[in-house]
Amino acid sequence: MQSTDEQIEAAPDDPAVQGMTTRDSAPLQHDRYRLTVRAKAGNLRVVAAWQVFGCEAPQADHVRIRVDRRHSFEEMTITFAAVSPDTLATMVGRLVALPWALDAYFCPCALPQA
Repeated sequence: MQSTDEQIEAAPDDPAVQGMTTRDSAPLQHDRYRLTVRAKAGNLRVVAAWQVFGCEAPQADHVRIRVDRRHSFEEMTITFAAVSPDTLATMVGRLVALPWALDAYFCPCALPQA
């Protein structure tokens, strides 16, 4: 039986290598992100959270509020279009500083399949 730890060499001009290099060198561009803030059941402060969004609030195009009675928490997830990850990170920092917030995070929305 042959070892599976062998390295395979491919020429730089090999189309497979060029395709991987092109695909992997360009960062994925996301223009839509979801930001979620979570609080204990009964403690979610929608207006206070919305105030954190400031001038980016008009970029919100979808809001989902969910109550998980089994685990006793509430969460609000907002989908933003055209808001930078740096701005979202700042929002998350402000949200987690609020006394009622258990946690907050953001993630990119899935890219459509090509």
